Amino acid sequence: MNSTKLSRAALAMLAMTAVGAHAQLTISGALDTSAESVKSGDPGKSKTQLSSGTATGSRIVFEAKGKMGDELTPFGRLELGLNSDTGQLLNGPNANFGRTAIVGLESSKWGQVAVGRTGGPMIPFLNQTDFGSIGYYGNNSGISQNIYSRISNGIFYTSPAMGGLRLRAVASAGVENEVAPKNQGNLLGVGAYYSAGKLNLAAAYQASKERISTNTTNLAVDDQTEVGLGGRYNFGWVTVNAGWYKIHQVMPAASRPATADKAIASDNTSSHWLGAVFPVGKSGNLGLQMGQTKGDLKVAGLPDPKATTMGVYYNHSINKDASVYINYGQVNNNAGSQLSLSSGNWASRLSPQIKGSDPSALAVGVIYRF
Repeated sequence: MNSTKLSRAALAMLAMTAVGAHAQLTISGALDTSAESVKSGDPGKSKTQLSSGTATGSRIVFEAKGKMGDELTPFGRLELGLNSDTGQLLNGPNANFGRTAIVGLESSKWGQVAVGRTGGPMIPFLNQTDFGSIGYYGNNSGISQNIYSRISNGIFYTSPAMGGLRLRAVASAGVENEVAPKNQGNLLGVGAYYSAGKLNLAAAYQASKERISTNTTNLAVDDQTEVGLGGRYNFGWVTVNAGWYKIHQVMPAASRPATADKAIASDNTSSHWLGAVFPVGKSGNLGLQMGQTKGDLKVAGLPDPKATTMGVYYNHSINKDASVYINYGQVNNNAGSQLSLSSGNWASRLSPQIKGSDPSALAVGVIYRF
């Protein structure tokens, strides 16, 4: 089932859930718009722009829940991603309701089961180990080059909290080919997240079946894997976060998804990051983060690709719904690398076209949550 059909089906099921079970429908979301000065690092390539989703994704969320009895609750959730600077919907895999389109059942005793498209095990891991919850230029999603964060055609399970530990698992039918390779894109993933007082720990793993060649006669698939672990600790005067991530890719660079950064087209890429968030008065937060990304791509006359990413932001809350921020980020690429710089919105990432170019961005924005 393609993403458009999936979104329509989830919307219909959400409506039936709300009407048939007398569910309560809630509407929430966020708008994040910023003025930015961005440079790809390539000669003469810079611009001033308005952008959306730099610190958090601009979105409208529809959620319905109804009561079936015995604590078993049906629910449906749709997230409509948009560009708040133009009013247009997102492009690519997160277009329409591509952020989330699920329907399922949940229980305080047994956890939650959902079907459709939503975030896989990697999203909670990245959230809990980043200085801005995968937001702002310099975030760990860009450092890690995470490939599959939102997963289509999936069955998702989230466990209840067990002494601070919560588990998440997903099985996806992939692209659902009618002919060989029928298992292309099949994905299995699991994540474990622990929270106790000031400590948070997170780990995630997922493997997908991907074609190893662009040759139409070679239909072989192999396991493409992603693994990460890390955490954060709140000392009171500062919250420190750290993470490690590794990808083993089998897809040829030419066929990798648009959500993957092709800048370091290595078969094996590893990354790590360290960040800190300092409270400033009663209403402000100052975040700092640095990370390094390394690949094993061999190109004659060039070093193995390596890039260092840094980011800094200050966020000031106006009230419980609104805040303003300023954010700066940059990537320093070696002669073998052209890693991009991404904000919370992948669509606004800065992708240099020349190896060794160093992208950077300065953003000033406002967030309103409703």
